Amino acid sequence: MKFLLLLPLFLLPPLGSTPATVPVSDGLRRERLPADVDLVVHFDLETFKATELWRRVSASMEGHVELRDELDELQEIEERFGIDPFTDLRAVTLFKLKSEEEPTVVLFSTSERIDGALKRFQEERGYARVLEGGIELHTWREHGDGDGDDDEEEGEDDETVYAYLHTGPGAERVVALSATRASALRTARVLRGEDVSHAKAGTLLTLAPAQGSFLYVAAAEIPHLDDIPPASQFFGLAQGLQLDLGEAGGHLRGHMGLSAASNEDAYDLSGVINGVVSLARLAGREAGEALELLSGLRIGTRANVVTLDFEYDVERLFEILESLGGLEERVRARR
Repeated sequence: MKFLLLLPLFLLPPLGSTPATVPVSDGLRRERLPADVDLVVHFDLETFKATELWRRVSASMEGHVELRDELDELQEIEERFGIDPFTDLRAVTLFKLKSEEEPTVVLFSTSERIDGALKRFQEERGYARVLEGGIELHTWREHGDGDGDDDEEEGEDDETVYAYLHTGPGAERVVALSATRASALRTARVLRGEDVSHAKAGTLLTLAPAQGSFLYVAAAEIPHLDDIPPASQFFGLAQGLQLDLGEAGGHLRGHMGLSAASNEDAYDLSGVINGVVSLARLAGREAGEALELLSGLRIGTRANVVTLDFEYDVERLFEILESLGGLEERVRARR
């Protein structure tokens, strides 16, 4: 599963890159998800690459040598398999089924160049093909230490990764990577229209990203953080989560909804959040320009749902973040 969780990092576009034209968004496709998903994380890379936020983030990271070295290593993917993760991948969706304890499937929206990459990958050591019920799966083993050394013997921590390649409309390809054979087959059947999808019968989650969204998270349940008592008490009141981030006209906007078991629990959740905001405002001068961020935060309650909404000018947001960096240095200097 570690392999699946790290794969979305490959989707980050190269530092300093700016698309010449605004690409077509690859939004969340509910018809590609099983009906009983209870956790979904969707990252729309095409939309993100067109934002002012990414332009600012990439510019600020250009001086990070260690990060640059790690990104350079990803070029090996193109050299070995003929596919560029930065240009051929459009979106990634990670999800969990209600019957499973953790997410086991990642969907990638990519281009037809993945066809050639798959042919090259079939020549790799450890590759195997599985055919079941007319569905072809591609498998390989991942070493538990994650170093990918093919010369090492298989260990108890080794994992088998399953992949299914689906042909989408036009030149699109959808790659499903799974940590289990059962979930790979289930996902393949949904993509082929042989099993019911969330678009037809999804009831555990309401999936509705806003226009311009590049990151969307929905969870029917929030794991309780038992090792951190304050967090455990807070999240213990919340039964579900919706998070939506996007940008429009140079403004970063976000929406979060926390659903509770009752109206009373929602009121308590709202009280905790308002209390944290009030404490931050009491910081006064020490908080400096950070107080401006609080002015853009709107907290509301509708029945058993607590909502948090904000909208910030991206340029001004980075100015504030830079000022916070200076504040941290001043605080350390006084110690």
